Amino acid sequence: MLGRRGRGQATRQLHEATVWIDHDQAIIVDRAEDGAETVETLERRPAETAALFEARTVEQVVDETRVVVSGPADMRTEFDRAYVAVTHRPDRLVDVEPTRPSQLRAGRQA
Repeated sequence: MLGRRGRGQATRQLHEATVWIDHDQAIIVDRAEDGAETVETLERRPAETAALFEARTVEQVVDETRVVVSGPADMRTEFDRAYVAVTHRPDRLVDVEPTRPSQLRAGRQA
């Protein structure tokens, strides 16, 4: 049965980010408060371990309702593990087949 939204009830907004991650960088496509698309590139630092790089990337999307993850399979798996270790929310992750970062548009794959 479908419910009706009454006056004064807030609508729950879906906050989604798309993360393309590989061994050297992570590209995060998100929406700002005003609805404008944001794109952030995190470069892996020269002496940074993979675990620290993944943790830094997770930190950028930890508050999102849904996180779409793309990139090489091994990096998606490692990112997923790091994300779940921090959030305990595997239900928020959506893995997709590898896509080039240049194909990411408007928070989704082209």
